[in-house]
Amino acid sequence: MRFMTKIKICGITRLQDALEASRAGVDCLGFNFSSISPRMIDPEVAKKIIEKLPPFIQCAGIFVDHSPADINAICRFCKLDVAQLHNEHYSAKDARSIANAKVIKVYRPQEDFAVAEVLDFAKESGITTFLFDAYQAEMPGGTGQRIKVSLASRIFNELDSSCFGILAGGLNNSNVGDAIRNTHPYAVDTASGVESAPGIKDFVKIKTFINAVHESRE
Repeated sequence: MRFMTKIKICGITRLQDALEASRAGVDCLGFNFSSISPRMIDPEVAKKIIEKLPPFIQCAGIFVDHSPADINAICRFCKLDVAQLHNEHYSAKDARSIANAKVIKVYRPQEDFAVAEVLDFAKESGITTFLFDAYQAEMPGGTGQRIKVSLASRIFNELDSSCFGILAGGLNNSNVGDAIRNTHPYAVDTASGVESAPGIKDFVKIKTFINAVHESRE
């Protein structure tokens, strides 16, 4: 199934970055609550940023080391639309227990990754949206590394038509167009690809990234 590719910019830590991305045409902003991330944001700060966003911008929380109860509490407090479960240890039961936001389950596939694992999780949890990020043992995301093209293409080709796949991992304005044409994802997700430093967005990079996504749709 082909989609009009959505755009998510992750690792927002500053209001000015969130507003600039909103003006440039982003669909979703990501706020990382993981204690091990260089883009970690406190829920109080995230809440203040989200309150100042214009209508129609979705907001996602990235969770690595929180319990389902804590995820629900942060989603409710910040008024998040999406909870992104960025740890392989989150189970289908955990996903079903998230009551205050829609859920995205994250996978960091290696070469022998079986897409059947995703399809089984979808059936068990009722979750339909999955994000695929580059694997790196010491960091659960935001590494700037890319998924091998052949692996990404295989995964997105094998996804069930009822699933929505998001491509992440090292995407920037110079490679996102080809990545979209190779995989036809529902959405693309970038953090380091539009930054001058971890958590500090570059306005020119944001605009050129979004323009590159729009050009790939033509």
